[in-house]
Amino acid sequence: MAGSSSNNQDIVDLEEEIVEDDFCLLQYKFAKLSSKSKPTKHMNMKKEVRLEDVVMDNVLHFLPAKSLCRFRAVSRRWDQWIKGPFFAHRQTTYFRNISGLFYQVPGLDPSFISFNRDAYGMPDPSLRFLPEPVNIRTSCNGLLCCQSVRDNVYYICNPVTQEWRMLPKPNLYHGAEAAIVLVFEPKLLNFNESYELVCAVMIPDLPVVYFEIYSSRSSSWRMCDTICCELGGSELHKGGYYMGGVVYWESSSGAILAFDLRNEQGGILQLPPTARGHYGSLTMIHGELCYILPCRQADHCTIYIHGNMDMSLKSVINLTCDDAGSIFSPCRALPSINDDILILAFGRKLISYHVNEQKVELICPWSGGECNSYIPYVNSLPSARHPLVGNRA
Repeated sequence: MAGSSSNNQDIVDLEEEIVEDDFCLLQYKFAKLSSKSKPTKHMNMKKEVRLEDVVMDNVLHFLPAKSLCRFRAVSRRWDQWIKGPFFAHRQTTYFRNISGLFYQVPGLDPSFISFNRDAYGMPDPSLRFLPEPVNIRTSCNGLLCCQSVRDNVYYICNPVTQEWRMLPKPNLYHGAEAAIVLVFEPKLLNFNESYELVCAVMIPDLPVVYFEIYSSRSSSWRMCDTICCELGGSELHKGGYYMGGVVYWESSSGAILAFDLRNEQGGILQLPPTARGHYGSLTMIHGELCYILPCRQADHCTIYIHGNMDMSLKSVINLTCDDAGSIFSPCRALPSINDDILILAFGRKLISYHVNEQKVELICPWSGGECNSYIPYVNSLPSARHPLVGNRA
């Protein structure tokens, strides 16, 4: 693609509007697609195929939202195509890369750490387009859930399009410490895509966990018949994890509360005895539920990775001061990225560790203050409203 002068002529207007990284990414995607596409004798090949059409149909939906906003400047046709709901649905289905981390220092607006500032981003990471100050709570495949600072109200928004929806108040009082997880799984052939907000609510002075779920399909909350009494009054961490139709929350006692969304049944998994506190993280590695547990010692930090339903020890990684710099601050694990990359927070410093390459990279030297949680975010274009719902609340 890069060596064809005729192809370059078709995209001559790109260079002034698009940063070089975006253009190289588009070239890479198209070259990769072209290398896999071989005509057969059964194909009815056209004599002339415009590069612009091939890119629109086969490349653009693999790109992140920030890059796509730049590509809208290529032509009026590209602008209309990228702004359309069909393309937004398609891009949301195909682009699933973790693009960065939302975080929030108590008392301040949310902020965003981009893993690639040229490719990933949004107009206003502080989320001031929402009608009131909020605390960020959970995210899934491009949608972000926030909770009002002053009231028991949730907002679902897309930080890229600044589209938002205020949810009706739940039946139970959740408070600021409720354990909630946003579940959103777009599928290519399902245009009526919906999301759910799953909340595990603990009643004060009662060792019982209730489950309340909001569905965008019905635009309402419902109470589940299932309750959990096995935690014995242990508190749930606010951040949960979703994979394979099951929501997981870590508790202060070192147990994991699992909730099957399809059958609406709960259960308990046990973590290793040392996995207590707020330093470990549930994540998915190679399709398997895992728990990353960092342990800081005198001059190094040891990362234990547990997996399977019994959370047995799978691997051990040792990081020294040469790898991570000063490790005297507490070390916290965050959900991994693309199976191979671990994200660790040493105080206010974020690093990534590439397991296969055994390489450490500094993501952010200082996030502006201590924060309680980092929320992974995917830079995609989903609608914050269910397609059957016409107006924002």
